[in-house]
Amino acid sequence: MNTVQGFCDFNIPFRCSPTTTLREVVIRAVKLGYGAIAINTTIEEDVLITTKKKSNKKGDAIEDKKEIPPPPKLNFTQEELDSFKVHGKNVRILHRLTVMLSDPTNTQKLVQSVNTKSYDLIAVCPTTTAAFLHAVANMDVDIITYHPIDTKEVRFNRRQYHQATDRGIFFEIPYAFMLRDSTMRKKIIQISHQYHAVGKSRNIIIGSGAITPMELRVPYDVANLGLLFGLTEGEARSALTLSGRSVALHAVTRKTGKCVSFISETDKLGPEERWKAQEIADAEERLLGKPETKKMKMDSDTVS
Repeated sequence: MNTVQGFCDFNIPFRCSPTTTLREVVIRAVKLGYGAIAINTTIEEDVLITTKKKSNKKGDAIEDKKEIPPPPKLNFTQEELDSFKVHGKNVRILHRLTVMLSDPTNTQKLVQSVNTKSYDLIAVCPTTTAAFLHAVANMDVDIITYHPIDTKEVRFNRRQYHQATDRGIFFEIPYAFMLRDSTMRKKIIQISHQYHAVGKSRNIIIGSGAITPMELRVPYDVANLGLLFGLTEGEARSALTLSGRSVALHAVTRKTGKCVSFISETDKLGPEERWKAQEIADAEERLLGKPETKKMKMDSDTVS
C-alpha cells in the first residue's frame, strides 16, 4: 500500500442518493483536488448479530447468518482510473468499512470475518457511551466516526479520549451532514467542540460523507470550515492531509502487525506539524504518571 499524498476524503458513501451515482461523486472529488479518497461501505449492527429461528419443516433451530459484505467492485475502466490525476499524480482509491455499533458485545463477527480484512480502512460509529468506550479501549480500528441521527448522547473524558489517540485511532468529523439540516449542523459542531475541549482536537480527520456531488467542497473551503470545529488553520489543513496519511499508515500496521515510523528534528517541523512535539511530550508524561505540561484553564474532564 503506497503512502497517501495530498488532500484526503476518506468518507465517500458507496450508497449515494437515488438520483446520484457513485461515479459522479468520485469524479467530482477528483476534480476538486482530492488525491486520496475512500469508498465507504456502512453496515448496520444487525449484520454482526447471529440469530436463531425455527425451521418451518422440522422445527429445528437454525442460525440466520448475515455476512459482512466484501469491498464493492467499482465500475471504472482502467482508462478512467489512469485519468484520475491530481497535480500529475494518480488518485488513490481505498475501500473503507464502517460499522454502526451500540452493543460492545457484538464485535466478534467483525474480528473473525475474512471480508473485514479485505478493506483498507476500518471505522466504527458508536451510537452509545458503552460502545464508544469499548471502541477507544479495545477495538482494532482506524477511525471513530459520528452520526448525528443515530448517535445518542455520548459521554467521555480526557483519559478515554487519549486512549484512542495513543493507539493511533483518529476521530472523524463528517461535514456533509451540516449542509442537510440545522439540527444536524448543531450536533456536528457540538461533537467537534467536545473533541476540542476534552482532547485538544488531537487526531482529527475531516471527511465529507457526501451522497451527492453538490455536497462536496473544495479542500481549502473545508479547511476554513475547520475553524468552526475548534481547529486552528494548521490543524484544519492537517485534518485533510497529514491525518489521512497517518490513518493509512495505521491501517497498514494494523494489518501487518508492524510499525512504520518517521524521524525528524523538531526544529525542522513545519507550522502545521509543531503540535506533534508537544503531543509526544504529553504522551510520555501520561505513561510516566505525570501531569501534562500544559493544563486547560477550565475543568473539562467530562463533557456531555
